Parts: sequence; structure tokens; C-alpha cells
Amino acid sequence: MILTRLTLTDFGVFRGRQTICLTPKSTKPIILFGGKNGAGKSSLLEAIRLCLYGQLAFGQRFSREAYLGYLDARIHANPNFLIQPKFASLCLEFDYADVDSVHSYAITRSWERRSQGTPIEHLVLQRDGESVDELESSHWQDFVRELIPPGISQLFFFDGEKIQHLAEDSSDQQTLSEAIKSLLGLDIIERLQTDMGVYTTRLPKSAHRDSETREIEALEQEIENAEKKLTGLKTSRAEHGQRISDFKAAIEKLEGTIASEGGAFARNREALIKKQAELKAGIKHCEESIKTECAGLLPFALIPKLCLQLKEQLELEEAAAQKEMGKRLLQTAREELLKRLADSELWKEISLPAAKKESFLKHFETVIRAPLEIEEGAHIETVHGISPSSQRQLLSWIDTATREVSGSMKATGVELESLHRELDRVETQFRKVPADDILKPLLAEMYSLHQGLADASKQLLQADEEIKINELRIADARRKHMAVSNQLQEAAGQASKIRLVHNVQTALDEYKGELLKRKITQIEEIFSECFTTLHRKKDALRKVRINPNNFSVTLYDKREQALPKEQLSAGEKQIYAVSMLWALGKTSGRPLPVIIDTPLARLDSDHRRLLIHNYFPAASHQTLILSTDTEVDQTYMNGLKRDIAHSYRLDFDPDEQSTKISPGYFWSAADEPH
Repeated sequence: MILTRLTLTDFGVFRGRQTICLTPKSTKPIILFGGKNGAGKSSLLEAIRLCLYGQLAFGQRFSREAYLGYLDARIHANPNFLIQPKFASLCLEFDYADVDSVHSYAITRSWERRSQGTPIEHLVLQRDGESVDELESSHWQDFVRELIPPGISQLFFFDGEKIQHLAEDSSDQQTLSEAIKSLLGLDIIERLQTDMGVYTTRLPKSAHRDSETREIEALEQEIENAEKKLTGLKTSRAEHGQRISDFKAAIEKLEGTIASEGGAFARNREALIKKQAELKAGIKHCEESIKTECAGLLPFALIPKLCLQLKEQLELEEAAAQKEMGKRLLQTAREELLKRLADSELWKEISLPAAKKESFLKHFETVIRAPLEIEEGAHIETVHGISPSSQRQLLSWIDTATREVSGSMKATGVELESLHRELDRVETQFRKVPADDILKPLLAEMYSLHQGLADASKQLLQADEEIKINELRIADARRKHMAVSNQLQEAAGQASKIRLVHNVQTALDEYKGELLKRKITQIEEIFSECFTTLHRKKDALRKVRINPNNFSVTLYDKREQALPKEQLSAGEKQIYAVSMLWALGKTSGRPLPVIIDTPLARLDSDHRRLLIHNYFPAASHQTLILSTDTEVDQTYMNGLKRDIAHSYRLDFDPDEQSTKISPGYFWSAADEPH
């Protein structure tokens, strides 16, 4: 199948009639659409699904009333128009290969708002330019569904939300189960088995065994009630899953808001307050130390030269004082010695002539009175005249001031400067902390969202448990029903029919089991290849195993160790989801185009590059990519250019409230590949 053209008329944000050529080229499979958020990229994927499947594009449980309301809302509205459009249409043209040849199909779905407000829908199907006459128009939708089953199309037409759901859902058995069953047509087998079960319940009704008949009717009622309850539980589970996704998206968005408001600084508020107090205490201590030094010896440290001069003068005065004291002691000793020599008692024992004695005393007095070396030298003038104890105290202060105070004051100054710098940094961060009236409601909202997420997760687990219990109850009731039916059928002569139904049921179970086993093995092999192709770490995953009973997925690393999906990074989960969708698409064997809406939002640059170069060109023979300018940016656009057949730009005009589709891309002109 190849999509060739899409025409939109007053659909959503697209005003008037706009036609897009989608035909790929032999070596260029990619058709690239670029648009900012809100420009209508998702509306293009929505338009293709709607044109193909109508109400079924939204699932089995989407009511007719809701569908008609949706159609009415999708008619283009413009506040500048005096007369609003009342008609909208979509036309999808594609080539599809039948057994004998290739045919060109055109599906046109249009709707018109009538006076009563309810739109009237029309569907037109053409093949090779003519109506499909062998089918009544009421069966055209069924014909399209047979061409491209909706379940299969989910593997080829997907958006970022589907990738995100498959990536983030910790228990993706339900999503994978539905995909594989649609892929293999197992839903048809299960429907056939259900119909055969109904057939067997009707066989024995002609028998006149009232008690068994009443038991069968009771079991049938029990099964019917349980199936209704199971349907409701599955719907509830899907709603809980959607709530979980909504809560996660809201939490992520709010985290960004809190971060932009300074939430990261707010988390450190107490630490900042404590640090601020410590720094101020340190600064105060340093300032007190400086004040103490100023009141002490710091002034001496400021005049080191004068201190040295004072020290020298004091030392000289001290030496002079000591010398003067020595002179006085010598003078006293001389007088005492001369006094004793003159004493007559000294000479009584010595017999000398008087002349000799007189000569000796004169000579001795001359020698004693001769000045000593200590009594000679320059005179030192006394300037300060302080006591020796005060002099020693001054000298001690001078030594302390010149040797210790200067160094300690420098260290204190460096410490004070460092503390002031750190305080400035802390106070700068503190100013970034948002006020309580700004952050408090955001934190309260975050708490509420987490509470809601926890409640939804709990309800999801409860729903899963109730689904399992209900499925076991249905299986048990069916076994009892089968046993009673067998008894009645034997009594009614229907044994051969029930045996035949039983054999067919057994054969279908064996067929389903074998088909599942083979296809799951094929999916596992293809998934491993796809994941390795798209993952930047080529040895991160060795293999994958899918349980055919409950469709749980187990990943194994290169050491054959189980690798829980929860341990994958956000980017790796995205790659996991894309790889699984790629593998399912390949396994289907259907040559359908691939349509991807915003696939790169949560990937890092390495994974984006691998997806750009390894997945997009090889995803299908025709790949439609709907991207923003931050996903397929200028660099990636250049890398894809050789594989692009057409590129289009979606420009939304806020004044006109409409989007115009133009050839080209954000960074390419209309004459480049488009």
C-alpha cells in the first residue's frame, strides 16, 4: 500500500481546501512534515485514521453520539468569519496491490452540520476512478476495514503518546497482547470459539431435563454477567492507565514550572539559612579579633621601623644604665679599699720605713684611681628614662608586634575576605529562593498530583487483580457449563455434535498456541535486531523473551541476566517502544506505510541520531514523519535529506486561526526536496 494524496477541506485548523502529495520516490521513502506545537501535525495523522475508519478510529467503546459531536467540533471555525463553515471533508488516495494487479483507491469522508446541529456523514469509495459497484455503499466501510484492519494499522500509524505509553507502562502485557492478537488475527479465533460455545449451549435446549437446563441457564447468566463485568473492569483499567499517564505528564510539567521558579534553590533553603548564620558568626569572630588586636599591639605592628628604632634606643639606654651602675660600684670599692689601706691597724704587722710606706701608698692610690675600660667610651644620652621593668615590657611588646601580630592579622584578613565572598554567594542563592506564597501552592499541587498518581496506581493494581479473578471465574463457569452441556447433549442424542465442537475447540487452541509460539519467536528475534540497531550501546541487550500466556516481556543483557524494564533510562524505554512497534510491523508482513508523530521528544542526541539514520529510512517503503523544529532540527534534516521525497511546513497564523501547508521545511526552501 502507498498513500498518494491527502486532501483536507475545512478540517480542524486547516482552512479551505488543501492537498498534499504523499507519493514516495524509489530511493526516497520519507515524507517530512514540520510544524510548531499547535500547528496541526497530529491532525494529519488523525485525518488519515478518521478517513479510513470513521467511528472505529476511536475504538469499539466510542459512542455514536460522541463521534458525531467530534465531527461537529472538527469543522473549521474562525472568529473572523461572519459566516462559519458548515461542511468538512477528507479524501485519502492510495495504491493497493490486489492478487491480480495494483488498484488506485480514493476514500472520501465528508460531513455537514445541519440546522438541528447534528452532522450528517457521507462516505464515498472509488477504485480506479469508479465506484465499487460490486458492493453496496453500506458495506464500503467494511471493505476498507478488510483492506487495512484497524488493529494492524495501530502498528504502523502511531504517535508519541502511543510510544510513551508502551515505554512507560510498567506492565505492558495488555498493549502487547492486543497488538499481537490483532497481528495474528487471534481475535477472530477467540470470537469463533465464543460462537461455538454459544452453539453448544443451544443444542441441548430441546431435552426435557429441567434441572440441568436451569443449571445451564444459570451458568449462562453467570458467564454473561461476568463478561459484562470483565468488560467494565477492562474499561476501568484503561481509564486508570490513562489517569496514570495524565498524572505523570502533569507532574513532569509541574516539575519544570517549579524548577523555573527556583525550586532547586528552595530545596536548599534550610541549608542556606544555616550556612548564612555560620558565615556571619565567623565574620563577627574575625572582626572581634581585629578589634582586640587594635586595642592591643596592632598599632606597633603598623610602624615596624619606629619600633625597631625604639628598640635600639632602649637597648642603648639599658647598656648605659648598666655601665653607670658599674662605675658607681667601682667608685665605692676604690674608696673602701683606700680607706682600709690608710688604716693604721693594717700596717702594725708590716715593718717598713715611713718613706717607703708613704711612697707605696701614693703609688697604690694612683693605680687604683686610674680609670678602667668600663669607665671609658662615648656618653649615651638618656631619652626615655624609664624603669628597667617597663623597658623590658616595651621590648617584649615590640618583638610580639613585629613578629606575631603582623602575621596573625594577615591570616585574619584573608579569612575575613573569604568569609565575605562566601556570604555574598550564599545570599545570591538565597535571593533566588522564591517566596513562600509562590512556591507553597506549587508544592501543594505537586503533593496532590503524587497522591492522585498513587491512588490511580493502586486502583490499576486492584483492577488487574479483579480482572484475573473474574477471568478465572468465567473459565470455571465455562468448564461447569461444558460439563453440564455434555450431560444434556448425551441425553439429547447430541454427543456427536458436541464431540465435533470439542474437537474443533481443541484444534483451535492448538492452532492458536502453535501460531503464537512461532510468531512470538519471530517477534523476539526481530525485536533484538531492531533494538540493537537503534541503541547506542550495541551490547546492552542480548535477547528478549515474550511469555505466550500473559505476554509479559523479559529483557536479558549480555551476561544472560534478566534486565527489568524499570532499570532502562527514559531514552532507552523510548527505543524499546519504537523497536517493539517496528518488530511487530515487520512480523505482520503487511506492506503498509508508517506514520510517526513527534517520535523524538524524550531521546538524547545519540539515540536521536540512530533513529534518524537507522530507523526512519528503513521503517517502511513509505514513512511519514510529523516533527517539530527541535526534533528533526537542521542537523538531522541534513542527515535525512537524501531519503526525503517531499517535505512540508505547517505554518499556523494566530490572526487567521488557521494553518497553511507549504512545500519545504523549517530550514529548506521550496525548491529543495519536498
